[in-house]
Amino acid sequence: MLLDRQQSTEEVMKMRTVLDRIRGWFVLALTVVLASLVVSACRGTEPTPTPAPSPTPAAAVQPSPTPQPTPTATPTPTPMPTPTPMAATPTMGHGMSGHGMGSAMPGVSNEFRAGTLVIRNVWARAASQADALSAVYMVIENTGDQPDRLLHAHCDVAGTVELHETKMEGGVMKMQPVDGIDIPAKGTVELKPGGLHIMLIGLTRDLNPGDEIELELHFDKAGHVPVKAVVQKP
Repeated sequence: MLLDRQQSTEEVMKMRTVLDRIRGWFVLALTVVLASLVVSACRGTEPTPTPAPSPTPAAAVQPSPTPQPTPTATPTPTPMPTPTPMAATPTMGHGMSGHGMGSAMPGVSNEFRAGTLVIRNVWARAASQADALSAVYMVIENTGDQPDRLLHAHCDVAGTVELHETKMEGGVMKMQPVDGIDIPAKGTVELKPGGLHIMLIGLTRDLNPGDEIELELHFDKAGHVPVKAVVQKP
């Protein structure tokens, strides 16, 4: 009887041991399963990494165009009036460019006397031999009571010497020879550019500023009067 109890107790102990082992394995298995579930749950709740946005390529910076300066309108030059040409009459056979359009008498101070005549400020226009032409100007004063007349003149530096006048005809300045130049009593006559003058034609040498040339004036009453003209550049 006692032996049966001992056997029963041993069997119970064995059963308990087996159950304890089964329980331990079950707990271990359950623990593993729970751990697996927890790990899976943790992995499922991890935030999906958001891919970084691709950098948008920066637009190429175009340099601002440099403003071009506004072109300034160039004023149209006002055309200069064409000078009226000096036309020589057919009887002359020659002309003098610019003669008769010159300025007033340069600063020449000289004086020559013959009877009642006083001849002063005698000057000649500078010219080269190639120009072939020059002119002589002066002031002739008659202090007497009788008129006189310049008939002609002579000069060694010119092949021909003529008395000329310049006047406007039909809008054209013309130069033509005259037979003589009247010198009124108690009067004064000025030979000047653009008026009466003595023309030297066919120069034999250059007339340079500062030179002196000799002329001989022939008057009706005063006769032959030698004078000297200073060469000037108007």
